[in-house]
Amino acid sequence: MPIRLLSTDFDGTLIGHHPDAHTVRSLSGALTGLRRQGAVWAVNTGRQLWFALEGLEQAALPHDPEFVLTSEKDIYRRIEEGSWEAFGDWNAQTERQTLELFDRAAQVFTAIEKMVATRDGIELLYENGRLAGLMTADPGTMDQVADAVRELAVAVPEFSFNRNHVWMRFAHRAIHKGSSLAELSRLTGIPRADVLAIGDHHNDIPMLDGSSAAMVACPANAVREVQELVRREGGYISPHPWGEGVADAIRHFSAVS
Repeated sequence: MPIRLLSTDFDGTLIGHHPDAHTVRSLSGALTGLRRQGAVWAVNTGRQLWFALEGLEQAALPHDPEFVLTSEKDIYRRIEEGSWEAFGDWNAQTERQTLELFDRAAQVFTAIEKMVATRDGIELLYENGRLAGLMTADPGTMDQVADAVRELAVAVPEFSFNRNHVWMRFAHRAIHKGSSLAELSRLTGIPRADVLAIGDHHNDIPMLDGSSAAMVACPANAVREVQELVRREGGYISPHPWGEGVADAIRHFSAVS
């Protein structure tokens, strides 16, 4: 199977988490090679658009991706160097779906705010004037908070969240990196069989479960749950971390296609 669409997480996958992280040379070569073969590349991240573009600039990548999927839901297409536009009507659809859910889940947000007020090491995060997620002091606290939020939201089954390290974004259960990748695949006409997805953390799981990409991989630094999923899906777990792991995965699937 040729790689026609590459979907990569950003933080912890393309680059490490340290502030001065940048693209390793092997990854630059792998991305350039895929472009020469006609493949398109999407960065699939939890970052907002402005923050994703800032990170891409700082990472010293060989070229911009053709698409940026942001906030674990929105799809943007590069129309020229440094200029991006919403691709299709997916962003408007998911925004309506999210707003409708958040209206129905008002009691869940109230309960979350009360929980945060009684515990240390948790900060609420807001986007566009509304509660959008939270941040914890460390991953262990995030594990505890994730369990607590699941219990608080049990009466609203479509209420969910996407989490990465110490960050959590509240979301509709059907809106995540996997559903956005599936929509991008539909819009571009690239079938699931030709899609390679690579990620390292919990919020990458929906794009690594085989539903939106037939080829899945993770770098060596991926969390245990991601590695277990990739193994179950018959994917590739690189022995290398971060960007070198991505380059290695691209080489692996290019060799077997």
